Amino acid sequence: MMISVSSISAFLNNTPIVAFMIPYVKEWSQKTGRPASKFLIPLSYATILGGMITVIGTSTNLVLNGLIQEYGLPLLHYSDFLYLGLTVTVMGWAYFYFIGYNLLPSNENKLDALRENVKEYIIETEVFEGSRLAGKTVKEAGLRNLQDLFLVEIIRDEDVISPVSPEEVLEPNDLLFFSGNTAAIYNLIKDDNGLRIPKQDSLEIDGHFHFVEGVIPAHSELIGKRLKDSDFRKKFKASVIAVHRNGKQVPGKVGEMSLAGGDFLLLLASENQENRSHEKDLYFVSTPQKISTPKPKWLPWFGLLCFVCLILGITDVLPLFNISIGILMALVVVGILNFTEIRRELDLSLLLVLVCSLAIGVALEKSGTASLIANLIVSSAQKLGAVGVVAALFMVTIFLTSLITNAAAVSIVFPVAMAIAEQMNLPYTPFFVAIAFAASGDFMTPIGYQTNLMVYGPGGYTFKDFFRVGVMLTILYSAICIAFISYFYNLI
Repeated sequence: MMISVSSISAFLNNTPIVAFMIPYVKEWSQKTGRPASKFLIPLSYATILGGMITVIGTSTNLVLNGLIQEYGLPLLHYSDFLYLGLTVTVMGWAYFYFIGYNLLPSNENKLDALRENVKEYIIETEVFEGSRLAGKTVKEAGLRNLQDLFLVEIIRDEDVISPVSPEEVLEPNDLLFFSGNTAAIYNLIKDDNGLRIPKQDSLEIDGHFHFVEGVIPAHSELIGKRLKDSDFRKKFKASVIAVHRNGKQVPGKVGEMSLAGGDFLLLLASENQENRSHEKDLYFVSTPQKISTPKPKWLPWFGLLCFVCLILGITDVLPLFNISIGILMALVVVGILNFTEIRRELDLSLLLVLVCSLAIGVALEKSGTASLIANLIVSSAQKLGAVGVVAALFMVTIFLTSLITNAAAVSIVFPVAMAIAEQMNLPYTPFFVAIAFAASGDFMTPIGYQTNLMVYGPGGYTFKDFFRVGVMLTILYSAICIAFISYFYNLI
């Protein structure tokens, strides 16, 4: 898995690779009886390491090269990433094969636990013959905004209605399923409102519920919103049964919960999840996507041609920017992409972070703060020579990227790296390569890299899990990077 994913990640954006692969990893884990938590962190780390093989493997490298170009300095070339990227990637494979796998937790599948203990999450009621609710809509029956409860599904004969619209008309013998505070349903029933507990418990019958899992990505518009204010059911055709955070279920009223990045949601959803227009706000991670064979015979050859052009751009044979724009326009012309999809994939939140980070970087340079920080790093590590200074800069960047995004970290540290090279009268390239690899070296926390946050919930991980498996990997990664840069760029 790691070899395949790392290879793909060298040419494609990390985030969609992980989003696509999580369901397959979980499905394979379930079939083989192995916990998915043993494979999801390696999945994320494989994309991070593979992304460092090429300049286009991660947005960090592109941002850095853009900054270098703005200052009219020599750009980083494919060789500045290829050899070191391959070295640390192979090291990552070996680390997980021999050491890291044993440090990963064996967490149970939350979806399996939900199915086994469905009564702890969902309460079943029945609209009996002669009930005063029969013929009324859900809204008219007063079942729309209940205290501590959500109406998540209606089963009518063989039909499953989920999510439930406020305008849905109730009929006799409808089975109504609520999630939330289990004690609240008895208060609802004892008021003689037209519901009762059915004599035959339908919760034991298979096939009534379509449970799925979802994860909130880092730049989701749902972050900070309460569920009841997010129009969740309408957007995603799903109802939230439970929210898990830091490996534990979040207590309290589901509707009152404020969502956070990395939250893992257990959902009761419509079986039709074809509407992908909101996928940037919520990734469904429990259902593998169906892959259809391309119909036109020329399509694989067209894909190969695009890939060859991309290689020419990466290796500086042709201008990378021009090649990328050309490929994008070609994909639009042949109908593989459209402008609506391109516009939807633009991450405005990331652009805002980058703009702010660039502004901070410019401020650091103009105010002289960058030179001050550079002088501090140089004076504290100069006894060890250029290698010590590179190591100190590397450590500062890794610390920063564990607190903020990697693209923001490289934007902020860039003027410091530039000032260090000028003060030491050395080439800029080794210092730029150092901050590029350090900014993507977040293996100890789930928050510094988008893909870590994506596997955080589905794997049932805690911060401690990332730290335990990531400390040794970070040490090995740092040592290899510093040693390679020092030797490759003749700093020794």
